[in-house]
Amino acid sequence: MEDRESFHSDLADAFRKGMYSDIQVKPSSGPSIQAHRILLATRSITLKNMLESDSCKIAPEESLSLPDFNHEELETFLEFLYHGDLPTEKFEKHCCSLLTAADKYDIGDLQKFSEQQLVKVLNSANALKILKISDVVSNETVKLASLKLIVQQFKEIALTPSFEEFAKKNSHLMIQITRAAVTYSREKRPREENLK
Repeated sequence: MEDRESFHSDLADAFRKGMYSDIQVKPSSGPSIQAHRILLATRSITLKNMLESDSCKIAPEESLSLPDFNHEELETFLEFLYHGDLPTEKFEKHCCSLLTAADKYDIGDLQKFSEQQLVKVLNSANALKILKISDVVSNETVKLASLKLIVQQFKEIALTPSFEEFAKKNSHLMIQITRAAVTYSREKRPREENLK
């Protein structure tokens, strides 16, 4: 286990220092970030295909454009690709772009990591946001966890200022919340009757 952590920390160190980097990755805004083609290609088949395409056979001084990210999001995304982990605060700040990238660039490890982290940090304050993200990327595990928490803490969540705006903009998710509430109450009722 220590050897694996050392291996990842060596890669992360090479990323931070830009050692032997051979490509610039350009975000939608802000400066490009130095990276290594081989690492990008081995972490994602989609990135590999982009790097191998005729329009993307790039000279080392040129850059690969990933306009889905701003500079800070791209830095966080690349940090995960190099290190295989992220601090919780950094993940929470960029969870939407990371889960979207995991889906778009077909990065199973990032998808699994994002899924575990989102379920871990899920609470009444962020449940609606996480439900919306899970719907965009079709992540059923996160969606079900979000729906369950929303139903369990509905009174608290429904009284927040963001709830009304969410309800207006996401009618299809409100239908799913309603259906989850009905299902949850049916499951709960027999258990309560058995306790009597």
